Amino acid sequence: MMMFESEAHLIEVIAHHDALVRECVAGNLPFWEFCRKYNDFYGFWALDGHESDEEEILLLEKHDSIIEPHRFIAYEILGKVCADEDATRENYKEAGRFGSAEAVALLSRVKLGPN
Repeated sequence: MMMFESEAHLIEVIAHHDALVRECVAGNLPFWEFCRKYNDFYGFWALDGHESDEEEILLLEKHDSIIEPHRFIAYEILGKVCADEDATRENYKEAGRFGSAEAVALLSRVKLGPN
């Protein structure tokens, strides 16, 4: 193991971040506060396995179905969100960028693991 103490720790960390997504979508956590707490989860915890040993890579592969939504959140939502003031600018729209309201709408469509 490199990033996670155990399989249970991995599942616990994912469940915590799933809960943050659910809180944001439910309107109980403002989007920008969600971003602060979510803290680039996929990259911060190296869920792509780039910092993992062989044992942990197998563990990440085993739990890919609950990790994949967070890869999508990282690259397809948080990687494209911009400041709300900029979201109405044509050059931002042309670049595929969007503001917090669209980001929350996209988050609501992400299929997370069991709660």
